[in-house]
Amino acid sequence: MPTPPAAITPPTIAPSARDPEHERVHSTLVMPYPITAPKSPAITTLPKARKNAVRDGIVGGASRPTGSSLGVCSTGADRMAWDLVLGCTVMREWLVAGAIVEADDGLLLVRNVRRGGREDWSTPGGVIDAEDASILEGLTREVEEETGLRVTKWEGPVYEVVCEAVDLGWILRAEIHRALEYEGELRVEDPDGIVVEAKFLPSHECVARLAAGARWVHEPLGEWLSERWGPTAARGYRYAVHGTSHEEFSVHRAPE
Repeated sequence: MPTPPAAITPPTIAPSARDPEHERVHSTLVMPYPITAPKSPAITTLPKARKNAVRDGIVGGASRPTGSSLGVCSTGADRMAWDLVLGCTVMREWLVAGAIVEADDGLLLVRNVRRGGREDWSTPGGVIDAEDASILEGLTREVEEETGLRVTKWEGPVYEVVCEAVDLGWILRAEIHRALEYEGELRVEDPDGIVVEAKFLPSHECVARLAAGARWVHEPLGEWLSERWGPTAARGYRYAVHGTSHEEFSVHRAPE
């Protein structure tokens, strides 16, 4: 598989004629979840909660489910662990960033392997850790961990996504940024073992591979690949997810 040279500056994309003042979407929903009997033993640990959240794909292609949480716990994973111990669930909030990274031979996608062998494709990125000084610092770290490429210049966000899954007790907010310059060679060394492949693919193939994944991942990206607007015309997407497993998810997109 060809790899990009040591430094790449993708071609400049002219901003779209769409309204440059398009309002960004931010989640405000906070809803208590009914108290139920614990489904896991009280010996569940925080590291196990974090690992299971990624393995089960509750935060898309994210590598560290330790985003911000609503409540007294310092991280979403901490709150998840206490939920298991106390036998109740509250809305957890994940802050996620994704990367649009391009080369002459296409867009960079990563293949994720989830619990039970379920696979999906996504752009590289992940949950922003509490230790990250900024969203872009966290995104730079995630991209390098998952693909070996280090982005040195960003633009964006080009779009944002808010996804609310009341039945599962989480809210996901994602910012998608575009890499303008990067360096390095493709290699996969994901410390969480979720990402197993990274590959530049032409747009039509990206759309086909992404289609099997979450709608809130492939739909906004597919629109961007088709229309290619710039950050001055950034768009917002909002989705409501119902159901408690990927097999039974019902996903609805809210009107803009």
